[in-house]
Amino acid sequence: MSVPVAALFAAAIYQVRSSLSDAEEVDRTVGLLIRATEGAAVNFEVFGDDLRINGTPLSLEAPGTAVIRHALVDHHTARLTLPPALTTSQWRDVVELYASAPGLYGSVDDLRDVLRFTVHEAVVAGSSGAAAEGDLRQSLFELPGLRGGSSSLDPARVTDPHKVALAELTAQLDPLLQAAERARGRADYHGLAETLLQIHDLAQDKDSELRAIVVRERRRVVPADVLDTMARLIPKPGSPAIISRALGILSHDGAAALLGALNGAPGPHERRAYIDALVACRDCDATIVEALGNERTELVRDAAEVVGRKRMVLAVPLLAHLLRHAKVDVRTTAWHALEMIGTPEAMRALRA
Repeated sequence: MSVPVAALFAAAIYQVRSSLSDAEEVDRTVGLLIRATEGAAVNFEVFGDDLRINGTPLSLEAPGTAVIRHALVDHHTARLTLPPALTTSQWRDVVELYASAPGLYGSVDDLRDVLRFTVHEAVVAGSSGAAAEGDLRQSLFELPGLRGGSSSLDPARVTDPHKVALAELTAQLDPLLQAAERARGRADYHGLAETLLQIHDLAQDKDSELRAIVVRERRRVVPADVLDTMARLIPKPGSPAIISRALGILSHDGAAALLGALNGAPGPHERRAYIDALVACRDCDATIVEALGNERTELVRDAAEVVGRKRMVLAVPLLAHLLRHAKVDVRTTAWHALEMIGTPEAMRALRA
């Protein structure tokens, strides 16, 4: 049951976000979703970097999985449990809530109140990520040396393995954050890109809690507007290739900056540079797939080219939907993308 539910829930979210959809189309997808659940309760859970549906772990390559996980995270949700026998109207309310823009609900409590207005027995558990990051970062602040004091913590004096790991992380991370701040202040984007790559490498062998600290601190020092500036430098003559490489390892954050630049690209040269950078982007498939539902036709077309070149199986249902787009260049690009993906599902969409 899990895979069909994921694919249909994600398709319904996409349809609500898309300017091409109508209420009847969403209701048809929701009807298929109800059939896939067989009237049973459904539990969605963000577990580390994965998604579980009714306890079954699903690969982010499975259709719809990455879209759902991204929607849950955007709305502060670690676990969503829906009671059995939901009606079409109730399922649609759930879909519309998680298809809404990130930040519309300030907290998980606000989101829970809205959901329970129509789905009274729904259970929404807040994402512990932000709180955990704050708690862990506070633990780091309690360690000597983090606030810039003259003394530093000797990990050998700490017996708690978790605090040892925290001490080792801060000893490595803080100098990199300071270097990033200096590079940002000087508008030295080559140096900043080098430091971002070092910060990323530092997090690779850490557990999920420590990686969360690294990401949070990196976002604090290098916010989205700085990444946007870096992205717009990519097509310029003499721009160092390391900038594109750095954005390409920042997952959602890097992809969002590249898509923003692509959305405002002044000409074909710039468009091609941003598309190539997005194709090379790692761990950013869900963010790119979301662009297929954008209102701007040119961005939808370019995103379709990216998902085709990256052979994103996840995007097949959305590309099939774009075969009915009003603009011929979008339809053509979606067709070519399905050909490049080449899975049986993609071929069926082309024949249909």
